Amino acid sequence: MTTEVDKITQLIAAMLSETHGIAAFQRGDVVELPDLSLVVKVEQPIWHQDGKLVQLPIAIGDPSWSALAWDQAVGVAGEDMHPLAQALMAWVHHVLPLFIALRAPDNPLAGSVFRLGATDAGGHPAQLLAAPVMMRMFGEPPESFQQVLSDDPPSLLVAERLLGEVRLTEQPLWLYTMSGKAGDEAIREVTVNNAVATDDFPGFDAVLDWGDANGTVKSWVVLRRDA
Repeated sequence: MTTEVDKITQLIAAMLSETHGIAAFQRGDVVELPDLSLVVKVEQPIWHQDGKLVQLPIAIGDPSWSALAWDQAVGVAGEDMHPLAQALMAWVHHVLPLFIALRAPDNPLAGSVFRLGATDAGGHPAQLLAAPVMMRMFGEPPESFQQVLSDDPPSLLVAERLLGEVRLTEQPLWLYTMSGKAGDEAIREVTVNNAVATDDFPGFDAVLDWGDANGTVKSWVVLRRDA
């Protein structure tokens, strides 16, 4: 019987192979990308609020790494697409390009990735790869919000600190930050190589002034050591 996960991985394989020209083969809950030495793995979607919100656990990485890079892509009812399709497309636009850029930097899918040369804590040449920031906004933040987000996104502030503290290995280091506001409640999360590290980065999003607006800002970064 075809499960929800099977349908998602079939869709990913078809999208990559037919639309983007990347060899992709679906095997149950995994999509293999042999030319890039990457795999995509999907777990059962987690539904909330009677089907109005979904979390899609989805990961990508090289099978030789100690772990895959996991994300919880979110989709919300009432927008243009079905919540599950929305969650998947958010991942495709904001996470997948980073890992395509690691293996095929000239692929059109990697065109949205910001690249910056750097050095790690050991003085070795490194590269910072940043995906486009994903925003969900309700209300109007102060005029400075967008400019500050463009100039000093929280994910880059976290990445720059990690570069000063960590000696990178052959396995890339990945991270994402999420910050936002829901009424009077602040939303803050920093995840580094799948481990929650929010308490290690106090004030990482202090540059953002939400004003009376509500919403979330999430962004992914990959750090890799140059050969």
